[in-house]
Amino acid sequence: MTVASTDAVHGRVLLVDDEPAFQRLGGGFLRNLGHEVLTAGDADEALDAFAGERPDLVLLDLAMPPSMDPEQGLSLIPRFGGVPVVVLTGHAEHELALRAAEAGAWDFLAKPIDPDLLRFVVDRALRKRRLDEELSQLRRQQGEESMGLVGRSPVVQTLRAMVRRVAPTRVNVLVLGPTGTGKELVARALHEHGPQASAPFVPVHCGALSAELLESELFGHMKGSFTGAYRDQPGLVEVARGGTLFLDEVGEMPAAMQVKLLRFLQEGTYMPVGGRVTKTSEVRVVAATHRDLEAMVRAGEFREDLYYRLKGVVLRTPGLDERRNDVPVLAASFARQRGAGISASAMAWLTAREWPGNVRELKAVVEAAAALLLPGHQDIDAEALSLAAGETLAPVAPGGGETDERGGLLDQALTELERRLISEAMQATDGNQSEAARRLGISRAGLIKKLARLKLR
Repeated sequence: MTVASTDAVHGRVLLVDDEPAFQRLGGGFLRNLGHEVLTAGDADEALDAFAGERPDLVLLDLAMPPSMDPEQGLSLIPRFGGVPVVVLTGHAEHELALRAAEAGAWDFLAKPIDPDLLRFVVDRALRKRRLDEELSQLRRQQGEESMGLVGRSPVVQTLRAMVRRVAPTRVNVLVLGPTGTGKELVARALHEHGPQASAPFVPVHCGALSAELLESELFGHMKGSFTGAYRDQPGLVEVARGGTLFLDEVGEMPAAMQVKLLRFLQEGTYMPVGGRVTKTSEVRVVAATHRDLEAMVRAGEFREDLYYRLKGVVLRTPGLDERRNDVPVLAASFARQRGAGISASAMAWLTAREWPGNVRELKAVVEAAAALLLPGHQDIDAEALSLAAGETLAPVAPGGGETDERGGLLDQALTELERRLISEAMQATDGNQSEAARRLGISRAGLIKKLARLKLR
């Protein structure tokens, strides 16, 4: 399937209808839109064409020879192997549409068919097919996750290649990049694919502690060196001996500690707080920061000699604005970790949104949406993502109650939210189900199922 432009999706369409006139007119209309069209007049021809040509979309008339019974058409739907099926029928019955949706149909069109509606439905169905194929491809590429660096974009492939090249060495590494881009993942990948993999990986956040506490944390302290020091305490450089010491947000390190860290990097020696004997520890240092260290050096806010000691090799983690194509890969991975899938509408929502918080924000939204899944639902949808992102708020339960662990109040709130959104969409479109479905970001068949479940007319 190919994409002709950003506005139109072209694909191979199988038109199954026993009326030659409809095959000719409908097929000609679809060809004029740029689609490749296959035709079949009965169930056997349809299955043969599907097996031989593997179309991207099936337009299926439910009433076909020899029986002309819609049941025959309904029985065909599951046999089209996950390809979107749009049902065509002259019987515009709500019950029949619901049964077609339950059999796996993606949408439902009643004859006579409005050309604009047909164009709209075909375009949406082909977009769904394309997203489904992309999701399948993403699942086949799980091998990329072996380093914890998920993605297919050129910048991520380059980063993985650099990690593979640098990891076997013991050179210090400086990881730069915006907040939330996975700098600690890079540090862990360097550790796990290097000669020190069997030794400890020890992270420390340099901006979370004062200079005095950070010195004690890194280099340890002796009993009685300060109030509360009831015993000797080894520092993290000792804990990390032979392994990797990860200095997160090193740009936030207090100036007083920069001098002590420089000495350790230069000589491999340090002295615990309150100690009198110099100790040694051999570790690989990986430092990370979202700040511009070169600018800080020029401003006198960061020691130049320390900067060059840390800057053995520089790796850069890109923000999501530099790797938009990786949003589906990352989202699918985060959802899978929570035992969930992602619907086509949810994937479209994710790829259309900006992510100023980068991978960290994306992960938080997907995980929250997975936690909000209603019982019996396996795929995250756009509504759950919107709720998780705080863009839509569910009504507060009477009395200000909060959800319990069984999710009773949450289930009720989500159901009421769904009912309200659907009702508003139906009212705004004067009961036009296709237009309401478009506004909601779901298929018409999906809307029909929701109307039935929520007992809305």
